[in-house]
Amino acid sequence: MERKDNPEGFPWGTNNPSRRQRLIFAVLVALLSSGFVWLHVVRFHQERTDFSQALFGARALMNHSDPYKLVGPGLVYDSKWPLMYPATTYVAAIPLAVMPDRFASVLFIALASFALAYGITARSWHLLPMFVSVAYLTSVQLAQWSILITAILFVPWLAAFAAAKPQTALPVLLSSPSSVSIKAATIGAGLLFATSLILLPGWPVEWMGLIRGAQQFRAPIARFGGVCIALVLLRWRRPEAWLVFLMALVPQSWAWYNVLTLLAIPATYREACVLSVVSSMGAIAAAYFAVGKSPSEFDAIWGAAMVAFAYLPATIVVLRRPNVRGAGNPVNQNVSEFL
Repeated sequence: MERKDNPEGFPWGTNNPSRRQRLIFAVLVALLSSGFVWLHVVRFHQERTDFSQALFGARALMNHSDPYKLVGPGLVYDSKWPLMYPATTYVAAIPLAVMPDRFASVLFIALASFALAYGITARSWHLLPMFVSVAYLTSVQLAQWSILITAILFVPWLAAFAAAKPQTALPVLLSSPSSVSIKAATIGAGLLFATSLILLPGWPVEWMGLIRGAQQFRAPIARFGGVCIALVLLRWRRPEAWLVFLMALVPQSWAWYNVLTLLAIPATYREACVLSVVSSMGAIAAAYFAVGKSPSEFDAIWGAAMVAFAYLPATIVVLRRPNVRGAGNPVNQNVSEFL
């Protein structure tokens, strides 16, 4: 998509952000997002976020302990679920593990949000609606990796951290036209994997055993109505079509932060507004109808909402485009302006 001046529809007068404007915006997003995390944990008197598991695993590795034996119901790290992350996640979290969980989570979200905000504004402002979506707000609130993974689409060298969350990063990498992201992911994965084997040699077998028994993860394409997502491959020449399809193949929980990367697909401000609003309405509707339901019904409602309000709208957006590979979408572009 070519840049077009639009003095009335975007901040600072034109849809053509300068580097200074992008930096100011990214700092503002980072401050607001990290502040949101801090207010959430303080208000609810929480010491942990979702990122705390990664921090605990990092500390365990640093103390020559096996985190997979320490996390779970009634264990050292009392949790409803056992650890589902690969050890590469814990290695990636080691630089922040020296900090208390609250501060580490705040810094993690600040850095990830800065990278995403700076990256998506490289060519225009049109993806701003992403930042007011339920998908983004839940990612911030829970201190999830989805923000950093989405940023890889726009800042390819961040793929060096892809092995920290390989199951969600893989669709981003496989659909990316950037050779930089593949190189960065290869180097990063090599370093993280080698370090993890040094610290905990037997973790791959242990981890595979845990994820094979995980019943709470299902691929969106296997949920109610999910088969319709495959229609996106009618636009198989477009990288964003493969992004949607490959994301739909990845087993994942019903949590709404998992759909954040879909909000990077819009090529116009109108598309971004529609996907942000529709996906957020789906999350609100699912939260309403899932109240008081059994665990299986709860999962089914949220899963169906994810398909109907996030994946299928993203599929429709892609299907409205010609089946040609080229400009017209951020996913098609290598954002070299970051450096």
